[in-house]
Amino acid sequence: MARVNLRAAFMSGLSSTVTAQQVFTNRVDEVAAFTRSLEGLRRILDEAEVSPVVDRAQGRRNVLTLYGVGGIGKTTLSHELERRLLADAAAEERDDVVAVRVDVSEDGACDIESLLLRLRAGLGQLGSRWPAFDLALASYWARAHPGETLQDFLDSSPVLRRASRSIGLGDQIAEAVRQVDPAGLGGLTGLAHRAALATYRAVRDRVREGRLLSDCELFAELVEADADYETLSYFPYLLAWDLEHQTRRGRPARRPTVCVFLDTFEVVNGRADRTVERLIQRCVYLMPNVLFVITGRNRVDWADEGVGGELDFTGPQCWPHLHFSNNTAEPRQHLVGYLSDSDADSYLSEALTQDGEPVMPAAVRDRIIAGGQGLPLYLDLSVSHFAALLARGGQPSVADFGGSFTAVATRSIRDLPRDERDLVRTAALTDRVGAELLRAGQPGVSDGSVARFLRRPFLTHDDAYALPYALHAALRRAIGEADRTLRDGWSDRDRREVAARLLTWLGERLGPSGGRVAVAQALESGLKLSAAHGVFEDWMARATQRLVEAGQWSELGAGLTPGVSGAPEYRAVLAAIRGVQLRRTGRAAEAVELLGGAGEGVPPGSPTAQLVRIHLAHALRNHGDYTEAAEIYRALVGGEFDTAARYWLCDFDYLNGRFAAALGSLREQRSRGPEDEGERLRLVGHIWRVNARFDEATAAYTEAIGLARREGLAAAEAKALANLAQTVCWSGDTATVSDAALRARDLLDLVPNPVELVKIRSAEAVAYAVAGDAGAAMDAVGGTRRLADGIGYRGGHNLADVAEILLGVLGGDHDGARRTRAELDARTRRSGGNTYWVPIVTSWIDGVPKAVEHGPGVEWVDGPAVSLGRWAEVVTRR
Repeated sequence: MARVNLRAAFMSGLSSTVTAQQVFTNRVDEVAAFTRSLEGLRRILDEAEVSPVVDRAQGRRNVLTLYGVGGIGKTTLSHELERRLLADAAAEERDDVVAVRVDVSEDGACDIESLLLRLRAGLGQLGSRWPAFDLALASYWARAHPGETLQDFLDSSPVLRRASRSIGLGDQIAEAVRQVDPAGLGGLTGLAHRAALATYRAVRDRVREGRLLSDCELFAELVEADADYETLSYFPYLLAWDLEHQTRRGRPARRPTVCVFLDTFEVVNGRADRTVERLIQRCVYLMPNVLFVITGRNRVDWADEGVGGELDFTGPQCWPHLHFSNNTAEPRQHLVGYLSDSDADSYLSEALTQDGEPVMPAAVRDRIIAGGQGLPLYLDLSVSHFAALLARGGQPSVADFGGSFTAVATRSIRDLPRDERDLVRTAALTDRVGAELLRAGQPGVSDGSVARFLRRPFLTHDDAYALPYALHAALRRAIGEADRTLRDGWSDRDRREVAARLLTWLGERLGPSGGRVAVAQALESGLKLSAAHGVFEDWMARATQRLVEAGQWSELGAGLTPGVSGAPEYRAVLAAIRGVQLRRTGRAAEAVELLGGAGEGVPPGSPTAQLVRIHLAHALRNHGDYTEAAEIYRALVGGEFDTAARYWLCDFDYLNGRFAAALGSLREQRSRGPEDEGERLRLVGHIWRVNARFDEATAAYTEAIGLARREGLAAAEAKALANLAQTVCWSGDTATVSDAALRARDLLDLVPNPVELVKIRSAEAVAYAVAGDAGAAMDAVGGTRRLADGIGYRGGHNLADVAEILLGVLGGDHDGARRTRAELDARTRRSGGNTYWVPIVTSWIDGVPKAVEHGPGVEWVDGPAVSLGRWAEVVTRR
């Protein structure tokens, strides 16, 4: 289904122990609102004549928003609500209550694949059967991640690993696949891309035959849509559909209760680019039978008028409870206010007690309450300061307390021993820390000091993350400001030096074998350090290129801007990422303009400078300027991206008819692995093919096909099959062409590449023409042009021209063939490539002698007379 239609389809419808971390026992209004929200959503779902999962036009009433300033305690409140939900369920012996927690500020949390798998893992607690989602995911995974195991992806993130293994998520999904395709589990586990293809085709074929989940509307469209993040963002609908059809356990009329807690939401809805928020909003909208509890600093504006275009579902008709005018009906938006003076005093009185009596004198409590103005984090830090004074044997006085939040942060730093002061400053530089990262930042600090620091109460801990500790964001900012007033405070230079050590550790920890998720998380942390402190390391350019080559370019650099504080290399990497995004979305001209000036201030020859240059060359090539692109590739030989540069230079020689030079270079090249070797074999095949040495070309492509199949490289196999079709077509063997085309198209279902579809269609046009089926040939020529126009692929028209000229010559229309040849000549001269086609078609129109005169610059492998003579036989054989 076309993307615009897919989007349109989904938018249309049919009492506690008192500690410093638990001060919300008196948040009566918020707790009551949560309870009413659960009851209200259950009532809405039970009373609906048509489920809102199916009727997507119904307004959504499944979002409870708790927002307020930093440090007000939203995260603690969110945890308390989750605790109460699960405690109440346990007390009632209910096993159909599920809570899923996602802190969207954590590295990788906004990755749509990870988010959906975390939701699926949470829902898996209700039962193992989620057929619509699991089968669609298996079909998506087979195409989006050929050869990559789902289990490896699940294990790559600590949070995802813990959630998935708790319910055996991999086994649950494998069982769903086994029901449809018992032999296709290799596709899910990544043992072979052939098995992946079998899985996808088994699901697709059963859907087309109406034998699989025919009652799940749009399931078929999601299975057959492109395997990308855009399509994946609609999969929450399948989770909601499966949830609606879960067997209800216990009391027959009871539906499962599912709550998703999205914390630190300001990271998402505070960005200028709302792409991530749009994907998450789709998830919320398409799961109306799940209560989403959103906590963040900002009010959610989804119900406001005038935000259309950035988000899919906006306005009061979509979110009737999120509008300003709703002050009663739950769930709705709540401003989390400051604690009242009485609540604050209760907390301070009970936080530290002796023999049941408050340790903190009333006068001290009053001073803290006056300074904190109800901010829970302020109270927490004040309690820690009081305890630190007691531990040193002193008697805290009123003068030791009060003042601004920065003043409290200053006292908190001053309370610490010197080593720990440096550790808290280090922790304030980055989102998350662990013992090893702290040691890297402060190599002179003892292990004992690190261990003591990590037990401090102002650090939160979550062992689901590789770096499990974090300072509150408000405290991080306050520490940075407060530290400037201390006698031993760090200068900007001190911060920069420590940030540089952290950056080095991130790169060393990553290593050459780090998985894609680990690379993305390290790069995100590195870019943030670079933006704030002007530091940079070459591994960041290499990591960027690695993620781009893996196809993970859409979310790179999200939320970051090329600010003046960032190093020139940082700004250049962001420009390179943006250039890739522009080029991959069909805006090559904009990419050329952006990348052309992106290297300013970057040391020439550095990995970052080379990163910018190679993507500028790719953009120029996509834009049709082969000559200037080749100049850049030539300058990159011997550098960071030497192998890629040499390959594209060989390709440039081939495009310009320097066949002997290209062959010589290809024979000297050393491949980095099977993917490189496959590319080398295919380019060798191209050279033999355009020299009409079809047997050698067939042998090269066949070897490339075998290599790709052995190594599980679906994309490479599809390319080689398309090239094989382009070779066999000149014999008029339509059966062999059709077989290669069918196999290639099946693989392209797994790994879409529209350029290869253009090549396949042009091969079919040639085969039909040689076989004498003029009507089918003309249809295929027209199809080739339409496909080429659809993706902006200018080279596709060259292939269509060749097929059309051949058809004209075989049909006796030499004048028409000459007109098309003139267009082909002009186009190839402008682009600086593919010029060998003109003498080839001339051999058909005017004979070999004229063809030799028409292409004096082409260095044919066997000389012009012999090579063009073989081409002339294509028409004389008829």
